[in-house]
Amino acid sequence: MAQNPYVNLGWNPVPGEPGEVEKLRIQLVNSASALQTAYQKIDRLLGESSFWEGDAAVGFREALDGDLPKYMKDAHRSLTLAAGHLGAWHGGLTGRRELAHKYDAEAADHKGELKAANSRHEAAKQDPDLKLAGQTFEEGPELQAAQARLNAATARLNDAVTAVNKAQGALDDVMRKARELEGTHEAEARDLAKKLQDSTKDLAPEEPGWLSKALGWIGDNLTNILGVLGAVAGLLALLCTGPFGIAMLLAAGALSVATMASRLSDPQVRASLKDGFTKGEFDADFWENSVGLAGDFLGAVPGIGAVSRGLNGAVQSTRFASEAVSTGQFLGRFADDTVTAAGRIMTSGANPVGDLVVRAVGGGQGLKTAMDFASPVAGVGTAGFGLAADNIDGLNDGKGAATAIDTGRAGLFDGPAAASLIGNTVRLFG
Repeated sequence: MAQNPYVNLGWNPVPGEPGEVEKLRIQLVNSASALQTAYQKIDRLLGESSFWEGDAAVGFREALDGDLPKYMKDAHRSLTLAAGHLGAWHGGLTGRRELAHKYDAEAADHKGELKAANSRHEAAKQDPDLKLAGQTFEEGPELQAAQARLNAATARLNDAVTAVNKAQGALDDVMRKARELEGTHEAEARDLAKKLQDSTKDLAPEEPGWLSKALGWIGDNLTNILGVLGAVAGLLALLCTGPFGIAMLLAAGALSVATMASRLSDPQVRASLKDGFTKGEFDADFWENSVGLAGDFLGAVPGIGAVSRGLNGAVQSTRFASEAVSTGQFLGRFADDTVTAAGRIMTSGANPVGDLVVRAVGGGQGLKTAMDFASPVAGVGTAGFGLAADNIDGLNDGKGAATAIDTGRAGLFDGPAAASLIGNTVRLFG
């Protein structure tokens, strides 16, 4: 994944690479030129009967004198139009990227100002002269001096609050501008997509349909695909550390939730589960779907736990804040607390059964690591096998074994680990 060049904004409001757009435009121009040259040569062959004569020449001209010349000419026009649209997009993209860099620099300045203002505010709140408001003094110079000190401390606190609000407002304003820029960029992208689509309308030959077939295959296998992606993300969360590992843990949770939703949206899955619970039809499909849903839930637990702890931390921080917290500040605290919680979950190494096995056999760190990796690696394998089995008839007989493996994983590893995490999270809210 490309690194975000706008680190102070926190996201890329104008995704796209002008250099790649220009390369594609040049390729389209060259392709259009090649098509034009080919069309001109074919047109010349069709028009110059003296250039080549005989039965072979007649057959050749009859073969060409059909849709091919028209397709080549129309394709040339399509590519030329598309190249023009990409050229316009390139210019707009370059300008929007420059504006995004400007906003990013402003965000950096305002964040520095906000940090300084917050420090000043914290110092002003600790001013001992503010405590003079609760004290009693005799009339005269002593009272006047105390009142002057209190007034000065109060003024400094008010000035500090004003500075915080001003800095926060400036930062929120530049973020708003960046969001508006993102909206403009997305609108321009949609407009470009429509223009590119229109440039091929009634001009170029029909596509062979590979894209539609690919999208159809993805739709037919969406649950399995999401399951594979979630399993891979979970394994990467275990393999990697730092921000990438945390991102993978949260991604695994989100993908598990998406897999569960996709699985339950299938009428056949719902019917299988209903028949199992209401009619006692505990067939292979029932167990496969039940174990799949259980695995989806267990895969989502770490991500949900991190988000729940992050939300709780943000709420608690807001409750005990000394002043009103803006939406931006709340979301920032929520994000920070979620990332912190995800990092703690990653390093907790919650694998009760695995740890029990290691202690029972007197194993060392190597065995513990192997036990920690046993379930995620097996999960990637069974998820990948499930996707393959739904597309290759010869693998259907192995689905029962994959379901059995997933059942063992859920009962021996993922279930106890999830129960421990859920218990810790519930106690946190308690």
